[in-house]
Amino acid sequence: MKKKIIALIVLAAMLLGLLSACAQPPAGDPAPVDEPTIDDAQPEPPRPPEERPALQPREGYLCAETEAAIFHFSQTLFREVLAMGEENPVISPLSAYYALAMVALGAGGETRAEFEAVLGRDPEKLAAELYALARSLTYTRGSTALTIAGSVWTAEDFTIAPDFAAAMMDYFAAPAESRDFSAQTTVDEINAWVSEQTEGLIEELIQEIGRDEVMLLINTLYFSAKWAEAFNPMTEGPGEFRPAAGPAIEVPFLTAGRGSKAVSVTNTYEAAMLPYDDGRLGFLLVRPTDGTPVRDFVVAHDLGAIMAGLAMEYDVQVRMPKLDLEFEIGLIGLLEAMGLREVFGDFADLSGLLEEDMPLRISRVLQKVRLIVDE
Repeated sequence: MKKKIIALIVLAAMLLGLLSACAQPPAGDPAPVDEPTIDDAQPEPPRPPEERPALQPREGYLCAETEAAIFHFSQTLFREVLAMGEENPVISPLSAYYALAMVALGAGGETRAEFEAVLGRDPEKLAAELYALARSLTYTRGSTALTIAGSVWTAEDFTIAPDFAAAMMDYFAAPAESRDFSAQTTVDEINAWVSEQTEGLIEELIQEIGRDEVMLLINTLYFSAKWAEAFNPMTEGPGEFRPAAGPAIEVPFLTAGRGSKAVSVTNTYEAAMLPYDDGRLGFLLVRPTDGTPVRDFVVAHDLGAIMAGLAMEYDVQVRMPKLDLEFEIGLIGLLEAMGLREVFGDFADLSGLLEEDMPLRISRVLQKVRLIVDE
């Protein structure tokens, strides 16, 4: 029997940037502060509450092993993307991680084992921990808005397995929708859902649904925040930017006033953390200073070590280019390089996704990202 296929689509829309989210280190402490867990966090209500999906109560907390697993996955995926040589790659490893964790709950046998190896955790335990992480992240302060959303779309001639549908709602707030996959109205509805979840930053995700596709799983991540210390638009001006190849070019630069910032200056790089006004998340800037190409630098350095080396300095000025980047990439080849292979082939076991007993495989894993960094 010819295998029917599902599509896994992950996307992120980010305003002001979420290159690296971590707690901001306090003055005098060189180590980043741990994010609060659900048990000890005392968050303010989410903003705006009416736009946030209602997550169902589930036991679970974000343990150190899961934090480490997400961190390892993120660095590995980014390094694989850089190795492709694409210009100005922008990815959201966390959104990709959530999407893969969704599928893992419906996998069995060796396919499930591969998911567990790549994700670094047992899918059942991971689902509860990712629920806790989403709940923690989406309770925001200040101007920050952070939404992680999911949805499952199934061709109308097929029925999503009840246990899988329940898990999608309980752990990922991802409702299951049944639609006519041959209709253009279904494509339009999916794109409208994506646009709504990303506040219009990603208006079109798909142009069509493949003839053999019977399910689409979508994860979105939307992040918007204001700087704790805003850049003054009056200081914006042209600056020299040196690409990896070719002559220097002139681009608009943002310039911050001198002040206290968590920084690290070594013989090989400079790093600075720019906090957002929520007092919790920050934007990490890293620049090689010894002539090492950026791609080689990322392979050779651990992001956790860079963050651990941050310490407060009191006379720091930051200049950086304004950014408005869009990037779209298929992730199958990269995930295969990371060890996730069987799910894309004839021996995939995704028997927990549909009620119908039929062979399934993933046909495409697409990520689309929009990143805007400005005043």
